[in-house]
Amino acid sequence: MHDVNWLAVLAAAVLPMVVGPLWYGPLFGKRWLALMETTAEEIQKDFNPVKTHGITFVLSFITAFVLAQLLATMDGSGAMAGIHVGLLVTIGFVLNVGHQAVAYEQRKPGIFFLSLGYNAVSLIGQAVLLSVWR
Repeated sequence: MHDVNWLAVLAAAVLPMVVGPLWYGPLFGKRWLALMETTAEEIQKDFNPVKTHGITFVLSFITAFVLAQLLATMDGSGAMAGIHVGLLVTIGFVLNVGHQAVAYEQRKPGIFFLSLGYNAVSLIGQAVLLSVWR
């Protein structure tokens, strides 16, 4: 394993938690709720913020660490290296795994595209942050 800048990994782990409320709030919140056929009130009904955000942060931290390892392996530094790695991860993994939810779980394609967009923005943002802040 490569040495990483743990402060950068921590900052990159927080980034999706900043993008998420914007993405699923003022940017696409109404569309997402319509596609989910629910309301904000129904979503909040049994919502446990400590559990949900805690698990999300741990997984985001793991993602940031893996991205840092990928960038170190390819000796990638600078914003373009981050964009490159973020796009590769999005296209190579997120796109394929996300499509399975549409193909086999009969999820709505609109939800898939909203999630894909969020993940692309988050992953590219994380990778750029990590590649610039080495």
